[in-house]
Amino acid sequence: MNTNVITSKLHFIRNDSNKTPVVNYSGHDESQGYSDDYVFQNTDIHDGRLLYKRTPASLNKEAFKLTTFKPDDVDYSNSDEIKQVYYPSVEALVKQQTGASHVFVFDHTVRRGLKDSNRQPAYHVHNDYTYKTGTARANSVLGEDVVAKFAGKRMIQINVWRSIAGTVERDPLALMDATSLDDNDLVKTDIHFNDMKTGETHHGEIFAAKKNSQQKWAYFPNITSEEAILIKGYDSDSSHSCFAMHTAFALPTQNAESKPRQSIETRTYAFYDE
Repeated sequence: MNTNVITSKLHFIRNDSNKTPVVNYSGHDESQGYSDDYVFQNTDIHDGRLLYKRTPASLNKEAFKLTTFKPDDVDYSNSDEIKQVYYPSVEALVKQQTGASHVFVFDHTVRRGLKDSNRQPAYHVHNDYTYKTGTARANSVLGEDVVAKFAGKRMIQINVWRSIAGTVERDPLALMDATSLDDNDLVKTDIHFNDMKTGETHHGEIFAAKKNSQQKWAYFPNITSEEAILIKGYDSDSSHSCFAMHTAFALPTQNAESKPRQSIETRTYAFYDE
């Protein structure tokens, strides 16, 4: 038995699917609903601490990176405090880890994994953006005037994922090594967010994926609140890897007694001067 690899079920698009999949966020509890294009499939997931021990995973190649991150503590139920205290720490981290000259933090999601939590771990293989929406989202959240200032410069989208409740015992992140991603396996997927305050439904587009035996998956066991995973969601420079497909998954060892995962995912765009 290879203890460096575990097997768990990941939520992929069916190989025989020939229509556009849909992910629905209900609005009242933010739980996710999936069209019948999705199916759970057994997948081998490597221990990333061992797999990348000699040569650490990087944002340019694998499209994700594990790093130490010890920001000041904040009240993660207070969105204003997160923006005022946590965002600057994330901005500094992304600058330091990417070498980008300008970083803009534009959004965050706190997931608590508790039965009464509004945001549960996302159990579907996905990338937050497509080739089209990676740029469109930047124009939307930063403003076209801001993006225009960096016309012709490299732009990347980076999410910073971190536990906010100590060591993760259940529902960790699995990440696909971007060097093993075949673009033919990417599937444009509609995502619908129902806004309970306005009654409106917001539509977006993400990438899901079909399973391929060549894909290499990894996770970082026992990740703590003093570590963070940087996840690339878009890169305007085609000479570098563009997407880190990822998903929450169930550890074979987790059970009802395992501490619920609580995490924050902070979204940024970063620009280079060159």
